Amino acid sequence: MTLDKLDYVLAVAEERNLRKAAARLYISQPGLTAYLNKLEQHLGVKLFNRNVNPIQITKAGALYIAKMKEIQKEETMLRLTLKDMEAQHRTLRIGMGMTRGMQWLPILIPAFQKLHPDVSIHVQDGGLKDMESGIADGSLHLAFGALTSALPEITYEDIRKEPIYCVIPRSLDCGEQFAPQEATIYHPAVITREQLDGKTFLMPAPTNGFYAFTDYILSQQGIHPGCSIMLGNLDTAYHLAAKGSGILIINAFDYHRIYPYLDTKLAFCVFSNPPIYRLSKIAYKEDCANIDLIRDVVQIIHQELVPVLDEGAPVF
Repeated sequence: MTLDKLDYVLAVAEERNLRKAAARLYISQPGLTAYLNKLEQHLGVKLFNRNVNPIQITKAGALYIAKMKEIQKEETMLRLTLKDMEAQHRTLRIGMGMTRGMQWLPILIPAFQKLHPDVSIHVQDGGLKDMESGIADGSLHLAFGALTSALPEITYEDIRKEPIYCVIPRSLDCGEQFAPQEATIYHPAVITREQLDGKTFLMPAPTNGFYAFTDYILSQQGIHPGCSIMLGNLDTAYHLAAKGSGILIINAFDYHRIYPYLDTKLAFCVFSNPPIYRLSKIAYKEDCANIDLIRDVVQIIHQELVPVLDEGAPVF
């Protein structure tokens, strides 16, 4: 009665409106109300104050949701463990952001399959905090990204330093100032806060690992964007920058490698010389049962993945 319909409670908590929550769940509003009434009666507490608009979560409701999410995660981990035990082969669970996955996995996975053709691979994308907590609780074996290195029980290894560019459409006034031979991927121009204040920025969604980093750069540089366009997929954002839709802060060389035909539409700038760097890392636990598989992945990354990613990279 509780865990199987936790999405009912979460929908109400997020929408703060029974009609909207019911529509999102594809059930009737009376049906949702009846379920909440029955659940609250079963628990003996009120999870929501439904007499106000928007609906408010009670203290008991907040505690219930937090604990049920923990239980749901434990159940998911148990199912994964049981499935792995039943299977005739091993499973490696990897955490990696969507954008990084599009660029890295086509190199990483085929090389791993040559070594371990009998191992299943499950890739999960999500926020960096979710990845690190996944390593800590065992729901993930390995994670990649600009991780925080905040959990002492996790081993972190550096993969590569990624120079950060401010990518400006040449069709914008702040991009038109550069001659075609200026502000290139190999010879970026230094851009100032005054040139960027009030401009439209293409922003990563909060679920994207680049969100916090972009916010940090804007704050550090004292830049105050005007409008913003928020996207989860930075490949889409890069193409929108080429179309003139806004300015993007990104590790541009990785996108130049895949989409070199967009270079002429973009001015590549940096905030300082040498530029700001972002450090990509690997995270795992030394006592993981799949540590042999993890070490093979780490070796592939250093020997096969990074050389491809950094081939022809600019040197600052």
